[in-house]
Amino acid sequence: MNIIKLFSAKGLTLIVLSVFLWGCSEKSKGPEPLGALKEYVDPGTSFKVQYPQNWKELQKESGRRFMAFPSKDASESFRKVYAMPGEVNHSAAQIAVFLQPLRGRILDSVVLDNMTDMINDSLYTEKRRTTIAGLPAYRVRYRYNLADGLYEGEKYIVVKDTAYATVLEFSAFSDSYSFYKPTFDNIAKNFIPASNPIEKKPDTLIQNAEAAPPSPTSRIVNGTGFAISIPDNFNGVRTQNSGTIYSVSFQGDRLDCTIQVDVIDASKQKNLSKIVEDNKKAYGAASASKTSLGGVEAYYMNYSFGNNVQSRVYFAIKGDKMFRVTMNYFIPKQDVYKPVFEKSISTFRML
Repeated sequence: MNIIKLFSAKGLTLIVLSVFLWGCSEKSKGPEPLGALKEYVDPGTSFKVQYPQNWKELQKESGRRFMAFPSKDASESFRKVYAMPGEVNHSAAQIAVFLQPLRGRILDSVVLDNMTDMINDSLYTEKRRTTIAGLPAYRVRYRYNLADGLYEGEKYIVVKDTAYATVLEFSAFSDSYSFYKPTFDNIAKNFIPASNPIEKKPDTLIQNAEAAPPSPTSRIVNGTGFAISIPDNFNGVRTQNSGTIYSVSFQGDRLDCTIQVDVIDASKQKNLSKIVEDNKKAYGAASASKTSLGGVEAYYMNYSFGNNVQSRVYFAIKGDKMFRVTMNYFIPKQDVYKPVFEKSISTFRML
């Protein structure tokens, strides 16, 4: 795929410079040999996944996720894949399992939501039905070019019980996916997806589980014309909002603590101050404040529609698109969510 379609002119300059420096100095190392496979069993939901025993960097959170990388440097490569597209990634690879709450969704809806984490659907080269552990599943494949070669991956998405969808993901940098693929295929064949959370015995004294706070680590995701860094235990859920080109809600365990991004056609109206003025009444806001979003002029308004939820909406225009970014948080938990959401919105950029 043409890199120009993936990154802005500024990003392209960075890529070209990085390719030049990379070609003159550092070369991407080949992948390290894989060791025998070990198995991780999630204590909360009993999903089982294998990984090479010589992969040293493991990140795990019971009932939520498991990630394995050859090294800490490799894990950093995945966090920076969009932010630093020209960086040499030394054939970094990952094996990851993410549990996504179903909340009434069916498998097909979960698959669609998982295809929002890329710049556009055309990056996916295949979407096909398959089976995982004898259960109906989908496999989606994606690939695109970076400065040091092809970045490639695939996701297996399956639903076993009523609480979670399980996403098994493999990916690798630097044209190295074919090296890992036989091992990845073997891991997929032996993978066991998540069951409903294990309940404790009735005679065990338990307290109501608190919703997990936003993760201190983040990942960069992309939508139509934008990129944003979100907590890596949040999922993107496609939403349908009237008058939008594209809408997605980034959610964790609390449905009243979210970041919503809407992309709206601005080809017929680009007067941002007028748009904001016209929207004040709808939001019940007395005033709007000027700021910046993604390096361009923007406005924001604070508002609340009740239910102990505070919200802030940002408006910005770039080209023929208006970007409306909204953060919502439960007021009693604002010390937990508000700083994280403000940090996420500060990373928002328009492609």
